[in-house]
Amino acid sequence: MRYMNTPMKYEKSQRGGALLVAMVMIFMLSIMGISVMRSSTLEHRMAVNAIRTAATFQAAESASNLALNSADNLTEAYNMGLNSNYEVSSVSVDTAIGLDSISTLAYAGEVPIEGFSAGIGNNFEALVFIATGISTMEDAGTQSNVEQGAYRIVPAN
Repeated sequence: MRYMNTPMKYEKSQRGGALLVAMVMIFMLSIMGISVMRSSTLEHRMAVNAIRTAATFQAAESASNLALNSADNLTEAYNMGLNSNYEVSSVSVDTAIGLDSISTLAYAGEVPIEGFSAGIGNNFEALVFIATGISTMEDAGTQSNVEQGAYRIVPAN
């Protein structure tokens, strides 16, 4: 009989310590899980923004290159005169994501060519052009501007 009474005394002396420890552990694991979820969401947003920024930059650079690589565009900008902006037709890069680009081309003047090996003396001059490419992604609120300069070598007047 003595053995029968002992377990009963032992059971009466328990006050739920293991339950309390388990509840604290579950609470701590829940807080850690929420923290990891928030961190991964932030990292995802940062990655998406980096991709959008890179896409707008590449589109702006492409728009300025397209403006510079067309002889017709350079001629039009030259005919407009000094520091006049010739707007090259806008390019819809990817309408599915709202990425649009536009470029302008400006004639900035003439400069002598020093050390130019194709010409003898002052038979050639360089026309200076500045192309600006602007690309936007409206939904993302991202915009990139790229400005490039180029020379067009022509016979001297």
